[in-house]
Amino acid sequence: MIIPSKRNGWMGLPVALLVASCSTMPRDFETPRVNISDMTAKDMAIFEQRFDVKLRIQNPNNTDLSINGLKFDIDLNEREFANGMSGQRVVIPRFGSEVVDVEVISTLGSFLRQIQNFNSGVPQKVKYRLKGIAFVDSPGTFKAPFDESGDIDLNLGGDVGKTGRDVDQAP
Repeated sequence: MIIPSKRNGWMGLPVALLVASCSTMPRDFETPRVNISDMTAKDMAIFEQRFDVKLRIQNPNNTDLSINGLKFDIDLNEREFANGMSGQRVVIPRFGSEVVDVEVISTLGSFLRQIQNFNSGVPQKVKYRLKGIAFVDSPGTFKAPFDESGDIDLNLGGDVGKTGRDVDQAP
């Protein structure tokens, strides 16, 4: 008969604390800001559409940020549009930014929903949302979630260049 020792039970505590400290976000860490910098159609097939996307990753921290992967979803007008992932390793300098090239994939259903949305009237703005996880390996090893959203103004009509004041008026 083996009798467990209380002493062996306490041995696991330092190991558990060490593992937990290596896999948690540093206390003063600010999550990176990730924005869509550019998006270009790559391959348009019936059931699947592929796009090349440039993501700008900004590091608001006072230390370099090493990312070894990204996984994300793109929503347009509050509907799922595409998703992507990348295993590309990138180091973003402190208070700096880098652009990462990734491929995103859209399905026929999500693509048709977007076309239907545009055909139902001329939208003035497109709402977008980029939500995902950055896999960080320095400082520490952890997952840093990001969630950015905004509007793209499609009204490129006659008001382009207007500043709201008359500059050409003679005194």
